Amino acid sequence: MSEEQGMTPFEAAFHASAERHERVWTFCVIVMLALLTIGTMFYVVRDYGLVSATGAFYTDPADPAREAAFADGKIVRTGPNAYAVYVVGRAWHWSPDVIRVPAGAEITFYVTSADVLHGFEIQGTAVNLTAVPGVVGSVKYTFRRPGVYHIICNEYCGMLHHAMVARIVVTPSQAVTTGTPS
Repeated sequence: MSEEQGMTPFEAAFHASAERHERVWTFCVIVMLALLTIGTMFYVVRDYGLVSATGAFYTDPADPAREAAFADGKIVRTGPNAYAVYVVGRAWHWSPDVIRVPAGAEITFYVTSADVLHGFEIQGTAVNLTAVPGVVGSVKYTFRRPGVYHIICNEYCGMLHHAMVARIVVTPSQAVTTGTPS
């Protein structure tokens, strides 16, 4: 004899109703969690953008400045709405220390180090790359909003590690000088 068979009609109806309500509430919670996840992902992508690693290649670990692209921190326009930025980390600064790019442009950062490991992190974004001597890592990013973003080193690299800060100035228009920023 099952438990339900021993119930009164009122108890059996109450049990069936409670079970139906539990299923509805469970379904509602699953739908709310799905909407919350999708909404969070939408706002994160909208506010921070998508980051895509583009691969790595190698350079002279002793002096990446021998590579023409890294000679003086170049910013090169590579397409109608695309730029390549070459960044070298060296104790305890980034070169270039000011980068000017337009909002909405696809920026490919090529990052390397001239001495030790550095952490290339653009605050307020999801860009985070390790700068390794002799290796050029790259990452693509599109700044959606104009403003000033700071590049910091997030790997302890020596006693002035905390002072290793550069700026990215994101302008509202396409009026950006190519080549070495001033």
